[in-house]
Amino acid sequence: MTILIFGSEGNVGRRLKPAFPGAIGIDRVASADIVADLGIIDYDAPAIRSAFEKADGVIHVATSANVGDPDAVHWQAVIDTARLLAACDRFGIRRVVIPSSDWADPKTRWAAQQQNAYGHSKRVFEAMAHMYNVGHPDRHCVALRIGWVARTLAEVEAADPWLQANYWDDARLIGQMHAALGD
Repeated sequence: MTILIFGSEGNVGRRLKPAFPGAIGIDRVASADIVADLGIIDYDAPAIRSAFEKADGVIHVATSANVGDPDAVHWQAVIDTARLLAACDRFGIRRVVIPSSDWADPKTRWAAQQQNAYGHSKRVFEAMAHMYNVGHPDRHCVALRIGWVARTLAEVEAADPWLQANYWDDARLIGQMHAALGD
């Protein structure tokens, strides 16, 4: 199965790519298989079109995980995700995973502290996933509520207990992605 991983060079994408043999990494960073920025990507560019034509699924993790980023960053993530899902629709991609977070649900302990543009953008992603599936029983699009993926174990050890409780190690991250794809 060929998976396109958007955001392949970020903290989460770097962990996922080895877990999906044959995956094609797409990121704005030069080390990606295909260099493209979701904000300006041309889905008709030959390399992008070719990748979509080979793909059995898409994992999208090319959004900021920084809750405190300016609202404009999260607005742009919604626009980019909508455009990506439209491309997935156009190319007939049946399996898609887009990023969500516990911040989408204001009842969680940490999200209840202050709902913001980040949390609302994740709620929009969840609605987009449902929208992508409507009327297409052969599709499987999931907005996965990804836990905290720390960069280092030292970061986990230094974190508050409530954040440690939401920590996803590589095994959990990879397992949840496989499950979300419907493997």
